[in-house]
Amino acid sequence: MNRLRWPQKLAIGTGALLVLWGVAGFFVTGFSSFAGEADTWVLGLRVNPLQNVIHLVFGAALLSAVPRLKALSGTGLLLAVLFLVMFGLGLARYDGEVVNFLNVNPGSNALHLFAGFASLAAAQGAAWCRQCDRAAAVKPA
Repeated sequence: MNRLRWPQKLAIGTGALLVLWGVAGFFVTGFSSFAGEADTWVLGLRVNPLQNVIHLVFGAALLSAVPRLKALSGTGLLLAVLFLVMFGLGLARYDGEVVNFLNVNPGSNALHLFAGFASLAAAQGAAWCRQCDRAAAVKPA
């Protein structure tokens, strides 16, 4: 196996964190109140089954894209957008009430913001590594 580059290492760390967070969340929530507010917490962050599924799927997608830089750049960019949308939904307000179908608190929102920017960094880093590889392959004589 080739030596892993920093975007791949970042994607492995972020993906593993998300998968572990999703699995830990299911130990607390089960499948009850799938997309509703509940008083379920994992290490100070509120969770519900919908959020657990999202963390598992996004983490698995990030981990599956690690072997190829091209796949990582596309997958990382898609996940970055989706995580930042989740962050925005966590901040959304409707008639002064929090729209909280993801059951987030400020800590969960911070996790989504971190995961979004980590995915974006992995995607951009993978694109840079691909560009450097192409430049190194076409050395002038």
